[in-house]
Amino acid sequence: MEEYRSLYRKYRPQAPDDVLGQEHVIRALAGSVREGRLAHAFLFSGPRGTGKTSTARILAKMVNCEQGPTAEPCGVCEQCVRIRDGSHLDVVEIDAASHGGVDDARELRERAPTAPAQGREKVYIIDEAQRLSREAFDALLKVFEEPPPGVRFVLATTEPHKMPATIAGRCQRFEFRRVPSEEVAAHLEKIAKEESIAVSGEAARTIARETEGSVRDALSLLDQAAVLGGGEVTPEVVSSLIGTPDLDVQFQLADAVSVGDAKSVFGLIHRLVQEGHDLRHFATAVTGHFRNLLLAQASPDDPEIVDVPADVHPRLVAQSQKFSPGELDRTLSLLLQAQADLRWSTSPRLTVELALVRAATPETDTRPDALLARVERLERLSGIETGAAPRPAREDSRPPEPAAEPEVVVVPEPQTVQEEPERPVEAEPEPAEEPAARGEPSEPAEAPAPEAPRSPAGVDADLLRRSWPQVVDTLKARRKMVLYANAEIATVGGYDGETLELVFPPDRPFGASKVEDKQDELAEILSEMFGIRPRIRCVVREGAAAPESVLDEPPASPEAAEELLRKQFGAEVLAEETEE
Repeated sequence: MEEYRSLYRKYRPQAPDDVLGQEHVIRALAGSVREGRLAHAFLFSGPRGTGKTSTARILAKMVNCEQGPTAEPCGVCEQCVRIRDGSHLDVVEIDAASHGGVDDARELRERAPTAPAQGREKVYIIDEAQRLSREAFDALLKVFEEPPPGVRFVLATTEPHKMPATIAGRCQRFEFRRVPSEEVAAHLEKIAKEESIAVSGEAARTIARETEGSVRDALSLLDQAAVLGGGEVTPEVVSSLIGTPDLDVQFQLADAVSVGDAKSVFGLIHRLVQEGHDLRHFATAVTGHFRNLLLAQASPDDPEIVDVPADVHPRLVAQSQKFSPGELDRTLSLLLQAQADLRWSTSPRLTVELALVRAATPETDTRPDALLARVERLERLSGIETGAAPRPAREDSRPPEPAAEPEVVVVPEPQTVQEEPERPVEAEPEPAEEPAARGEPSEPAEAPAPEAPRSPAGVDADLLRRSWPQVVDTLKARRKMVLYANAEIATVGGYDGETLELVFPPDRPFGASKVEDKQDELAEILSEMFGIRPRIRCVVREGAAAPESVLDEPPASPEAAEELLRKQFGAEVLAEETEE
């Protein structure tokens, strides 16, 4: 029985055209061979799995091929075959991690001047060269400065900053780049076809994103997934293998954060823990999702800036509109701090939960840049406790205030003063809303009230929030474009069986008013999909971040205010009045 070879070994690059994503390196080496200007020492640096050692072997084929020196080695002659199999006497690979002592360096220095035994030139490939000791580098310095004829050195490293300047300065350096995810995914699909492995495009893209441009890691993961899935690789198989939650969970979590639903945040994390997901991977995935939201918000018309599939980008742009830039910045800061704490934390779950709950509820954040967010959230909570009347008043305060309601703008902080002038404003809808909330029979003009009791028991805020993308797609399919455009940026805030609360971003009061104007059409769609016909209430969310300069600016003194009035308006203080 033939011994099985891993995919990354079986499909290791053997020719210049097989190297993925490193065209700049291959082109430079091929040009140097053609012109006879090949250097004696090279430094290949870059991330793991990007082809550094494989390119060093290809370079050995270029100088030792029976058809060469040539930029295109044949791959079938004895020299090329021996180099491919690792049995060539003049191509020596040294692992500096286990042979990095001064004695090994001295032995290499003594063997280097000897004539080649099989090929045209000797090629020494030193992998993980940064692991060589200081004494070993000192021993190799002379042979690098005055190399013997017919000897070439290739140093491969993932940490070029650890290489001594005296060694790096005597090498021709090539920087290997991470291979783009699209190129890795196409390579995986090609190999899967040759190996008779059924792999979906989404699964290939997921593997490519997870391995971050490392072709070797991607092939190893494909190998594992093929065994786990019985020859069929699906996104579910990949997700169970790498422990990364799927994209829908990340969108659900971001929706919960946008409306301050800490209960859903805890519920999602609990579900992931029960399913066996690694919370460290989860924190990395969520941080990447919020980063993508920030990029999509900054450049919504440029899908190339975000490394996501083409069909996910519109959904990402729509969700990014639910946050302000300050909120995304604050959330990313909390998640990055959580990732740093996870290295030493004995309770990863609590660390992740604290970061996400602080992002969802600014009142739990003790940092100065969340001060205004806490104040605004407390005002909103006080409005919820007093009933539905303050909510429309807060929405009406977003656009320019009408002259007939100046009290909404200049209302002082105590709630008793705030509630009294607002009740006459909402006097008309209040009688229709209170009987419905108490379950009492009301006037027949209120249509949703009689239909509320027949709402299915399984329909709650979590279900509606998860299904909201399908609701938006249905609106688009029905050609209700105005309602579709505004409902896309809304998030389900709550549902009590009678009233559905939709939360809008801070700068979208116009969208909230449009949805309320067309709530009958939206209720019709909800009735078809979920069997409910709730009353729609739209809430415009306050921003959760404020510039530190505003928070830290000291209040102006009375003397400074008087001086400003004198300079700008020529005013004079005539007399001081005191109130008894």
